[in-house]
Amino acid sequence: MFFFRRSPPIDQLTYRLVRPADLPLVSALLEQTEWAMLAIPHDEIPLVIHDGLSLVAEHGGKLWAVVLAGWSAPPMVWVRALVVHNALRPLDVMPALLEALEHHTASNNVAALYLMSDERDSGWLRPILTQAGYTPQVEVIGYEKRTLFIPDWGNQTISIRPTTPADIAAIAQVDAAAFTPEWVKNDTILGGVMPIAPCYLVAESDGAVIGYAFATVHHGGLVAHLVRIAVLPTYHHQAVGVRLLAEVVQWCRQHEVQVLSLNTQGNNAHAQRLYQWFGFIRNGERQLVLTKDLGRR
Repeated sequence: MFFFRRSPPIDQLTYRLVRPADLPLVSALLEQTEWAMLAIPHDEIPLVIHDGLSLVAEHGGKLWAVVLAGWSAPPMVWVRALVVHNALRPLDVMPALLEALEHHTASNNVAALYLMSDERDSGWLRPILTQAGYTPQVEVIGYEKRTLFIPDWGNQTISIRPTTPADIAAIAQVDAAAFTPEWVKNDTILGGVMPIAPCYLVAESDGAVIGYAFATVHHGGLVAHLVRIAVLPTYHHQAVGVRLLAEVVQWCRQHEVQVLSLNTQGNNAHAQRLYQWFGFIRNGERQLVLTKDLGRR
């Protein structure tokens, strides 16, 4: 009963922007509560905060709830984390937290909010999101490759090299051309992940960047996750994606990675055929993308 006596009334919570100085408190809240949806690695939280869309709910100098949100391609925004203190009921505080986010994003002309939910938060969070007007958009499914055999090396007329900071603007152009707006990553994210993505490659043709891929490593280097692979649409069907995929697998072999995982949209049959042909198999992971149209287009 101690925690409940010290928890604040919901109507006394105040909302403000997350500041860099809040990062230790946000991390502590994530570690100490069971009411947490986090859709990005901890290392990317500062990149999301940089966008100026994330909020905390506080009272008495203490953080009680957090919503982390960041741009994809304006006017689309992704909710990357929803966190509520154990002493509060999500059903009590989450609607107000989401409403505060919508009110804040109104001044930034945000047209739609997106969120990715997995089975861990489906029971407590999805009913709240549904009540708040979020609707399912697409399912994201997981694949993994445990035998790092390379069935094909793809296009040999292009060059592959490690990414440098000078490439980020060109990579952002590739990304914007390759994906629909809600899936685009901005240059802050694409550049900011360089320190945490040891495998970050660009594909070049005649000195121009035409594609890229990057992967992060986990579990002591035994597992790599292919976060992104993209090719300019004008170079589709020229085995550029195959070449990038082969080079990522080769990097994994050279660094003693045992498993390479990735996610793709459940309705992207072309990508799934490519991954299956390359030796990836479904790993049972499933996530649901939900969206709310804010009517500001």
